[in-house]
Amino acid sequence: MLFLKSAICLTLIKIGLTMLPFSVFRNVFRRFTTTGRPEEVSQQEIELTVWAVDTAANLLPMEVLCLPRALATKYLLRKMPALTLEIGVEINPAKQFEAHAWVERNGSIIIGNWPESVSYQRLWVWK
Repeated sequence: MLFLKSAICLTLIKIGLTMLPFSVFRNVFRRFTTTGRPEEVSQQEIELTVWAVDTAANLLPMEVLCLPRALATKYLLRKMPALTLEIGVEINPAKQFEAHAWVERNGSIIIGNWPESVSYQRLWVWK
């Protein structure tokens, strides 16, 4: 069931990011992710959610990059306290501009990890 939710969530997020101005998308997304009470989520639930989002993203018939994956994870784990969506750029003057999105919980990346050979400078945090 979580896999199906992830696939639907990724599809709707991809459509929203494509069709709506980002400011409008952000306001709509905020309404859907605002919850009354935070709840603790087990590490197993976090790992299962990340697996479902990544697997669905890899199987969908469209390209699903890091931002929709991070947004879907943030939505599916919306009741979790201290969950932030981070956006940054790669620090490498020899390459073209490259941005990346990931989700952190208390400073630990739960989705969107990158190789140690790459370094990203955080530009924006979406709480």
